[in-house]
Parts: sequence; C-alpha cells; structure tokens
Amino acid sequence: MPKSRQSAPLAQPPPLYQTSQTQTSNQSLSIAQQISPLPFSPTHQSRKVPRSLDTSNSDFSEFLLPPQTGLSSPTTSTIQSPFSPGLTSPYFSRRSYPGTSNFILGSQRAFIQRKTLTEIQFFTNTQYNQLKFLCSSRTISPYDSEVWGVMLGSEKFPTTNSGQDAYDVEMATVSLAIEFASNNKKTANFNTLLLHTLSQMRRVIDSEIHGEIPIEAYNSLFLVRVFSKHFIGNLSRDEINQQFEGDHTILADTPKFNGVESKIDENNRVQIDLNPKKLIIDPEVIQDTRSKAEQLMDGLLKVILKLDPILNGSTYEYYQECLNILLVLLSTQIHQPNASQLENNYFLNILLTNFGDFVNSLTKRLVTNFIEQKPSPPASTSVVYNAYSYLFPSRSSATLPSDPPPISERSLLVLLLLSVQCRAPDEKAKSFREGIRSLKDAQGMGGGDMTISFRALYQLICRQLPNEEICLLLYLLMIENEEFRVYVLSRLDPEILSISYQPWFTERLLKSVSLGGLTYLVLIRVIQFNLSSHRDVYFHNNCLATMANLGNSIQDIHPYVAQRLVNLFDIVAKRYQKLREKAQKQGEDENSDAVAIYGDLVCLVLEIINSVLIRRLNSNPELIYSLLHKKDLFTHFQLHPRFAELIANIDNVISYFHARISEANLKSPSAEEISELIETAARTWPPGRLKEFPDLKFQYEEELESQEFFCPYVWALIYRHTWIYWDENKTHILNDYIIHEEMEASSVQVV
Repeated sequence: MPKSRQSAPLAQPPPLYQTSQTQTSNQSLSIAQQISPLPFSPTHQSRKVPRSLDTSNSDFSEFLLPPQTGLSSPTTSTIQSPFSPGLTSPYFSRRSYPGTSNFILGSQRAFIQRKTLTEIQFFTNTQYNQLKFLCSSRTISPYDSEVWGVMLGSEKFPTTNSGQDAYDVEMATVSLAIEFASNNKKTANFNTLLLHTLSQMRRVIDSEIHGEIPIEAYNSLFLVRVFSKHFIGNLSRDEINQQFEGDHTILADTPKFNGVESKIDENNRVQIDLNPKKLIIDPEVIQDTRSKAEQLMDGLLKVILKLDPILNGSTYEYYQECLNILLVLLSTQIHQPNASQLENNYFLNILLTNFGDFVNSLTKRLVTNFIEQKPSPPASTSVVYNAYSYLFPSRSSATLPSDPPPISERSLLVLLLLSVQCRAPDEKAKSFREGIRSLKDAQGMGGGDMTISFRALYQLICRQLPNEEICLLLYLLMIENEEFRVYVLSRLDPEILSISYQPWFTERLLKSVSLGGLTYLVLIRVIQFNLSSHRDVYFHNNCLATMANLGNSIQDIHPYVAQRLVNLFDIVAKRYQKLREKAQKQGEDENSDAVAIYGDLVCLVLEIINSVLIRRLNSNPELIYSLLHKKDLFTHFQLHPRFAELIANIDNVISYFHARISEANLKSPSAEEISELIETAARTWPPGRLKEFPDLKFQYEEELESQEFFCPYVWALIYRHTWIYWDENKTHILNDYIIHEEMEASSVQVV
C-alpha cells in the first residue's frame, strides 16, 4: 500500500509540552490527569504564546487583536457433508487470529518527521491565541457575535492532508483539549461552539449554496471535530454526553440576539438574518428539543445527502470534513475492547436508533460517491480563499496521483463501518445491510430511488480489487444484494485475467491454466500456509468448501493443479495419522479437537477428489495420472471406517487405469505415453463403476456475531486510510492487530 495512503503512524506522543509555573486549581488538575496519560502537566500555559495587550473598550480586547510575534511551535460456513454431517466451522473469536488476513496496520514511526514543539506549526499565532481563549476559564457569551465572528471567520483553519498533518493537529491541541474538558462545565464554550456549528450547518443545508462555503462553517466544524476526538478518546460515555449537552440554561429562550430582531414566517418558524459579519446562533437550533448530539448527527447526514462536493474547493473540503467528523463521532467503538459493548457507543447508538429513515438514501449516496471517484475541484477562485492560499500555502500534498479521491474513500469506509455493526439483539444495526440489499441496477427493469449503475460499480471493483476495503464491499454486495450477485455471475464478457509476478508462487511457470485451476492453486496455497502458521479452522473449511463446489464442474485440470491436490491430501493425511498415533501413545482421546479437525480435512479432500472422479473423470486425465503416481498414499486408509467408501472409489479408478497401462506392455514408458493411454482408457470408462454420493454443495452463512471480526477489521482500514491520528495505546479494538505486528517485527529482528 503506498505510504501516502497510510494514516499517521502508531507512535507514542512525545513530551512536546514542557511544564511551567501556572495557577491551576486542584480540581482542574485532577480532571486533566484523568483524561490524559501523556507525560506533561495539563495546563494551558504550557505553550508560551505571547499576546498583544490593549485597553480598548471590549472585554476581550487581548483576544481580538492579532499577536505581535510568531509562534514557534467471524464468519463461519455451514458445511453439510454426507460423511461429516456435523462438520461445521466452530465459532471462535476471529480476533484471536489477527494474522489470518495478513493485514498490515501501517505503523510507520519514521513517517512522522516533525515531533518537537518548535517543528509543529499547524496553527498560526492568531489561531492558537484564539483556541487558547476558547479553552480557557473565561466564558464567551453565546450572544457576543463579534467575538465568535472573529474567532470563526478571521482565518480558515488548514485542512489535514497527510499523516504528519494529523499528528500535528493532535499534538497542537491535546493540552488545549485537557483544559477545554475541565473548563467547559463552567464556561459552556464548547456547547456554544456546537450551537454555531449547527447554525452554520443549517445555513449550508437550507440555502442550497452554489458558491463558497463560509469560512465560519468550515472552521466551526473543524474545531468540533478536533476537540470531539480528544473527548471521545479520553472520557467516559456520561462525560462525553455532559460535554455535548452541557447546561440547558446557558441560552435564554428568546428570539432576540444582540439587538437583531427575529421574525416569524408563514410556517411559524423563527427567521433571522445570519449575517456573516455578526455570527448569530440560529433560534431554531436553540428551540430544537432534541439533544445536541442528535442534532449534529442530523446535520451531518443532511449535508452528506444534499451538498454537491464538487461545486468548488470549499464545498469539497467541507464535505470531506463532514465525513471526517462522522468517523470521529463513531470512533467510540475503536476505544472499546470489542464490538459487542454497544452501550458505550454514544453517537453510534444515536445514528442506528434514530435515523432509520436515512438508511436507504445514505447508502445510495455513499455508494454513489464511491462510484463517481471525483477528485477535488481546482482551487477556489474567491478573493477570500485566494488570499488565504497566498498567505498560507498548502502544508502538504493531499494525495499522490495513485490515491483514490478522499471523499470517495471516506464514503466507502463510512458505509463499511455502518454495514458491519452488530445485528443483535434488536436488529436495528442491520438496516444498513438492508440498504445495500435495496440497491438496484439503473439499467434494469425495476427502477426506483435506489438505482445505481451496476456496470460502473462492477468495473470499479475489478480495477481496485487488490484493495482490502474493495474486497469487503464486494463481499457485502455478493452476500446481501441478490440482483448484483446475478449481474456478476451473468457477465458474458469477463476480463482477461493478467497475473502479475507473485513472489510466493515459485514452483513453476504456468503458461496456460483455467480459472478454476488457478483458483484451486491459490486456495491450496492458502490452506498450506494456514496449516503451517495460523492453524485457523475458518480458512480450512471455507477454502475446501469452495474447492468442493468447483469440483462438480471443473474439467481439464492442469497437471500441476492435479499434483497439488493430491499433495494436499498427503499433507493433511500425514498430520492426521501423526496426531492420532500421538494420542494413542499418550492414552488420550482419539476424538480430541486436533484429531477431529484433521479428520474432517482428510474427509473433505477425499470428497473433493471423489466429486471430480464421479462427475468429470473423462475430462480430467491429469488427476488420474497424479493418483496413479501417488497410489500408495491411499492404502493406509482403506480400512478406516470413516474413509473406507471414499477410498474404495479412488482405488477402483487406480486399479482400472493401472490395468489398462499394464495391458499396453510398454517398456519404460514416458509421461506422454502414459497420458495417452489414460486418455484412451477414459473414453471407455464404464459408467456406474463408482459409487455415487450426493453432490457437494456448501452454502456460506454469516453468523450473527460476525461483527467481532468485521468491526476491528474495518477500524483497521479506517486507521490506515484516513488522515486522523489515532493513538495505538487507546485503540483497544485494534490490540490484536498491533500485538501481531509487534510479534512479526520481533521475529524478523531475531532472524
């Protein structure tokens, strides 16, 4: 995966902030110590930023004036077998096998170059002074539109376009967030900031902006995202709720603000002119009886649904920030040890419980964003944005040419996250699966509100299939959407499969192999690798079940494929015998878990070989050749009560073709001569010679608790692909991924 797509690395935050003498109450210190494990004192004066002092008539004159100096700163398969009717993939925590996906989380400590206070300069001096004042113990009146207008409308905050940017934002605001969490109970400044964010969001939604997004709208949303992330990563559910909801008495229930009178329209709605020069809270935000968290979620979803992100650069940035904050709000889950602790996921529960009406429209919009793959429009041409770009040029390139557009990628990640949530006990989270299930092909007969281009989606998936998030999307579509599954299976113009160099495939060069044969080779390789390393029953059963389903129709097996299939039987049979003999010597139960698992594997491989021989013997002479070549492998199981019938069919085939070769009376026959004899004898193979068994048909079923695997997996994708810094010490749902990487790193060092 290109480094440009990796998130900020999993690095322990360095001690950026040196403690200084401050006057901080004991209460503030205790709160800060509770939410911050970082090695520095939680005080807002840790960062020494000079401010200009003035004695003008404003109470906040030192804040309003610019500073004089710069800042130097799982799933399982239901498998029914005639020989193993009880053979199922037993449930276990997939998180216990983090390496089975060979997933690389992307912890690259060298990726962060700026680590010290003097190197990190994400905010300008003016912006940092404003943030210090916002987080301080001084209350900024909700009705002081001048102060809020200067804070949110003077300078646009930079966007985070790299892992370094994400790290810089985290480090530049962590001490401020400590202060903010402590002081907000008294000042309610965060609650007022949230009210301004909701007001600006209504402005964006209701006016259907076709021009530039106001700087106030972007800045307020950016600040809510930054500080919400700190709160979510360090506070309990009740404390997060308190930060967002605060004291409901901080605002008077009046439609008069700073002398600006409101009016009532014909629909009895309070109307007020949101003059950008005087930033005013929308009265409807105050009068809304819903919680502020629910209002924020409602606003975010409506922006995602209604706003066209490619109108200009500002709409693209604002839309991207909406997706970012949505991921941040849902990130309560990343801090939980597992995906089943639903009660602690404050915002996720609000979304899944209260916004069922948005499911279909949101699913379609996110999928459409992914399909369109629209990059950011050219830089804005407005005077304000041009001036900002001139004074504060881009801090880093957003993406490399090979990277997917940010909105497309984040839309996909949001969709995946919502679609893999817990389906029990009340099934409410299953609704986003139903949204995927409701998608229809725009070229089909049905039509409706959920139509998308299956052709465009299919082609995009084919182009990006090596990406793991694309594979997961394909999985969800194939599992949930029958119409899309039929579309894929009915394609008459499959793409030519071009296989690039694969270092793991070293045995020999295959110049011509069927797709079924190649699938067999890959699955056999996965099984063998799994047997030697992870020993995950999930892989055994599902890979063999796939091979069994193919075995009913596979033909013209490549010689090498036939050899690998017989060798697979040799491997599992030897391990089965070894485990069984060991159990007998030690006086243990021969039906132990390990012996039973390998017994199931032996049975499945024999069933696959039988399936090919019974239904496609004439079309697969190379498999017969391999069986003759390794005929001694099967003699040990002729009397085994579980395998006897399966072995009898194979012995029957071996005996018949061995007799035909012997009748030819060839001296030192070559491989080509033996192959010709096998092909000739196959034409006269008498039907009914082999005992018929029921067709092997394995059907995949997903467990209700599949989120125990999928949720950590999706969060690992989000961790790797979004420019949001996540501290590995707090991302508890990813612990197994992190531990696995550390183990692999240590093993490499030992070697």
